[in-house]
Amino acid sequence: MFHFVTFFTVAPEAEEAFVRELRMGGTWLAQARRVAPALVAADLLRHQRRPMFLCHDIWTTSEAYARARGSEAVRQLLDARKQMAADYCEIGAFTFPTIKETAEPSAGQTPAGTLIPVGSFSTEQLEDELLDAAIQATKESSTTTTGALDQIDAYFAKDGDEPEKQHRQSLLGLLRLLRPNLAELLGEPSPLP
Repeated sequence: MFHFVTFFTVAPEAEEAFVRELRMGGTWLAQARRVAPALVAADLLRHQRRPMFLCHDIWTTSEAYARARGSEAVRQLLDARKQMAADYCEIGAFTFPTIKETAEPSAGQTPAGTLIPVGSFSTEQLEDELLDAAIQATKESSTTTTGALDQIDAYFAKDGDEPEKQHRQSLLGLLRLLRPNLAELLGEPSPLP
């Protein structure tokens, strides 16, 4: 099985319609299954306090998912789902982890298959998400995002010799300007430098 997760934020007044359409058994899934039989299931998880959702799509294989994404009908359905939300972020593809059998590790090494807790995206993923948010804001070209885009440009115009931790905090702070709910989900940033 192939799993794809998308994060959505929804305006409070649109939440009921969003859930009705996209939950398991909703009309969106019924339409999607007609044009993409490889879509096994799709369901929502809601944040406990806010109208933020994780949409979990389950496909038969990654190849079937790739073929479906190439279909105009499936692209239209995925776009319709995004248009029902105030904002979205494609978190990406997931599979169940497999543990490889290996020899015992020597002192100081991490054993193969050991889960290392991850509190947020990698720095590269944060940069990609910020770039995607900036591109989307540019397409919308609203005056409210102009100041945010100026701050992002000013940050990347600097020499970039700050430590990794500070760079990540800055990226989260900049992401908060365009996608505040996602930045909050990923961690509290400190103020911009």
